[in-house]
Amino acid sequence: MRGLTRRQRASAIVLAVIAACFLTLDLGGGSLAGAHNGVRGALGSLYRGTDAVVGPVRRWVQGVPSAGTNRSRIEQLRAENAALRGRIAALQSDKRTAGQLAELQRAADGSGNRLLPARVVALGPGQGFDWTVTVDVGTDDGVRVGQTVTDGGGLVGRVLHADSASSVVLLAADPGSGVGVRDVRSGEIGIASGRGADGFSFAPLSPDATIKTGDRLATGPAGSSSYVSGIDVGTVTSVRTSADGTVRATVRPAASPTAVDLVGVILGSGTGSLAQRGTR
Repeated sequence: MRGLTRRQRASAIVLAVIAACFLTLDLGGGSLAGAHNGVRGALGSLYRGTDAVVGPVRRWVQGVPSAGTNRSRIEQLRAENAALRGRIAALQSDKRTAGQLAELQRAADGSGNRLLPARVVALGPGQGFDWTVTVDVGTDDGVRVGQTVTDGGGLVGRVLHADSASSVVLLAADPGSGVGVRDVRSGEIGIASGRGADGFSFAPLSPDATIKTGDRLATGPAGSSSYVSGIDVGTVTSVRTSADGTVRATVRPAASPTAVDLVGVILGSGTGSLAQRGTR
């Protein structure tokens, strides 16, 4: 490879010195602004040529002091986004709670029953049953064993055990439990057996009972059930008749056993029943 001549080496050195000068002027900021502009005016073409070479280096050097600041700003923005997401989630939870409380209040106003709001704080199993929840109210609040629990729109269960500050509620959909119910349309009574997440299976006492899809079942009759009468249990979704003529229906629960949150313990009965409010 042919080496550079003395003149070429001298030209390269001069260009390198000029490039270094331009880089110094660019990094100098306002204090060297006048000199910077003067040199650009006198050697505009040369400046543009050398800037194509040293520009990337200059911009990288200029960005070094702000790199730490940018990183801190990114972390700050991430923290602010996380806080905003938390606030949105809290607002959604508050809105859901307000709706549940309103539903409970409407249930109490329409039936004359006294409802004690309670929050589910733990899940079962407990007391020998698979499907139980623990709520944050107890005997100090007037809770007693056997009291009916609702979510304002449907049957949740009944109090199985109570201490001073908390209570265990047996969910009506527990596979080992049954609820005395009445078909609101036909008046036929029977037993709704819990099926866990699948709701209930309903068997009318009369073999001649006519049960239809869409029929609503409610607790009752009064005095013959462990629950306050007239609370929605669920809606019939399918009916089948076995070879021996036994009728059995599948029931979608009015209160989802897998989504209980804010509930109401019925402390005492009034003059009405929840069923008197009519179909929801």
